[in-house]
Amino acid sequence: MKYLLYLFFAVLSAFFSCRPPEGAENAKNAGVVNLDLRDVQIKKIYNLRDERKVDSLLRYLKAPDATSRYLASLSFASIRDTTPAVIAALIPLLNDPVEDVKIVTAFALGLTGSPRAEMPLLRAFVSGDTESKHQRLNAVILEAVGRCGTLTNLKNIAAITTYLPTDTLLLEGQCRAIYRFALRQITDPTATARIVAYVADDRIPAPARLMAAHYLARAKDITLDSAQAIQTAAGFLRAEGNPEIRMAIAKGIAKSKTAPAFALLSREVTREKDWRVQCNLINALSKFDYDTVRSLIFPLIRSENPHVSRTAAEFFIENGQAEDGDFYWRLTRDNANLPVVTQIALFRASNRWILGGADPESKDFVNYRLKELYQQSKSPYEKAACLAALAEFGWNYRWIHEKGFNDANAVVKSAAAEALFIIAKKPNFYAYFGDAAKGVRREIYLYLREIVAGGDPGMIAAAVEGFTIEALNFRSMRDSTRAENFDATLAKLQSPRDVEAIIALEKAIAYLNGQPDAKPAKPVFNHPIDWTRLKNVTQKTVVKMKTNKGEILMELFPIWAPNSVASFMEQIASNFYHGKTFHRVVPNFVVQGGCPRGDGYGALSYSLRTEIGMEWYKSEGYIGMASAGPDTEGTQFFFTHSATPHLDGNYTIFGKVKSGMDVVHQLQVGDLIEEVTVQ
Repeated sequence: MKYLLYLFFAVLSAFFSCRPPEGAENAKNAGVVNLDLRDVQIKKIYNLRDERKVDSLLRYLKAPDATSRYLASLSFASIRDTTPAVIAALIPLLNDPVEDVKIVTAFALGLTGSPRAEMPLLRAFVSGDTESKHQRLNAVILEAVGRCGTLTNLKNIAAITTYLPTDTLLLEGQCRAIYRFALRQITDPTATARIVAYVADDRIPAPARLMAAHYLARAKDITLDSAQAIQTAAGFLRAEGNPEIRMAIAKGIAKSKTAPAFALLSREVTREKDWRVQCNLINALSKFDYDTVRSLIFPLIRSENPHVSRTAAEFFIENGQAEDGDFYWRLTRDNANLPVVTQIALFRASNRWILGGADPESKDFVNYRLKELYQQSKSPYEKAACLAALAEFGWNYRWIHEKGFNDANAVVKSAAAEALFIIAKKPNFYAYFGDAAKGVRREIYLYLREIVAGGDPGMIAAAVEGFTIEALNFRSMRDSTRAENFDATLAKLQSPRDVEAIIALEKAIAYLNGQPDAKPAKPVFNHPIDWTRLKNVTQKTVVKMKTNKGEILMELFPIWAPNSVASFMEQIASNFYHGKTFHRVVPNFVVQGGCPRGDGYGALSYSLRTEIGMEWYKSEGYIGMASAGPDTEGTQFFFTHSATPHLDGNYTIFGKVKSGMDVVHQLQVGDLIEEVTVQ
């Protein structure tokens, strides 16, 4: 019966021992795929991918050797060319005699997102696979259909009930397909029901349940009824040994907003041992009545884990109430040993929720204390957090300008610019500032002009979008005789180093000139792969990163991301990373570092291409390249705290943590990279 249904769907369901294709070291056999980075032809195709030479790559799709076809087809996963000619050229490779070539072609077609790929992918599905020889191919096809298919095929995929618990790849492929549909805002109750059933069934392999749990966490516009909430809660309890599944379920079950969901969340949030799950449980409770939840969250502010403490404090920034506004800052008084970041977050919560007119003394104290913390702190990141907290009270705009703009540190300058932008985009700007609104509007306009005139790329990227706030109508204030000031600053910004500032300033100029948004120019190829750097990089190469919290050992993936790896090795050799900070930490998501400015807006004089390989963000510890959009990567990288499948296919993966994840989990904003060496 199982295989009759294979025939019935003829196009559906496998995955993920995602590893480089195997083959003899120097095989030239037409049926063997061997990505030997010493091979001249292989290097040439990688170079063509890097240069985005589509026409040349299309010719390699017809090469006699499988390796060339494989790599040329995989190249289009990075390039994302959706023109009919490219899709038409890829489709025949779904029938390639070499299975690995079929797999990467299905993968690449899925990432194009082209509707033209849907039916060819379905036809390539191997039905009647009685010996399970094609599960990897079928699994990749399923996920690819999820990236480009229609609601009809979502329903077809969700209707499959014949996969056995031993069909690990097929089950994971089915769940990945449903998940990819959801990320495209295509959902269906039958798909949600199938996912809930898998989450609740501990006989289903963990990789499939993980993807099912992420569907519940990420899918919008789905609602779980009480029965489904009970099933999902059972899945949480049955995943006791798998925190990655539990943390995703925690986010998903809250969407039901039912009594069974609250019962699980409220019980587990205080006794959970894994900090990542606990953070998600805290955030999930925001879906429920604040008066019921607040008593569960308050004790967690005192957690020994700084991620949990910070997440609990930030819960009250986003979900607090005016009645507790005075209480949030008092928690810092009664808990003197709280991390500084937690204290600032609690002051920020008070600053947002205290009603100034009703309790001016408390409001004054909160802002006095934040200014005091700012002036006492030696950490630019603590100062930046103080500025964000001060922005909650819009009348601080002059103080933010005076202190932040005159600080020597780029982190503080950019934070001050962003704080002013936050104030400018207050939805009730005119009511908030009352009779003074007209004057405040003009001052903020002049501060934005000061940012442009100063030419600091971080400040520009952080704030000049403020010119486009419709409610403030800055277009009516603009002195057209000074338009050249904006153009002069734009001319001084360096591409690709200042790409974020360039995009932001071009958008502001277009708005002020009454023109449509300028479409950002495609990044120009400017940094060839340094193959010399890769000569000594093998599967045994280990990179050691020494931080102030301990050591992290990493393996690299040159086969999937040769330019990213070569650039990383180049910066290691020049000691570039020594003394750099981790400037961004999002609990249970990523730890990001490597910015030359320290504020997240820094880069060097080159950019790298996005490099997508046959690897997925399927667990903790993957190392990816940060970017401001396709082909804008540079020196910034991130470690994942847990599985982050929504990043798959969009962010380069160039390595993985071999050991030291305990160190990664300890890292906080401002922690240092002391040394990076290659072993």
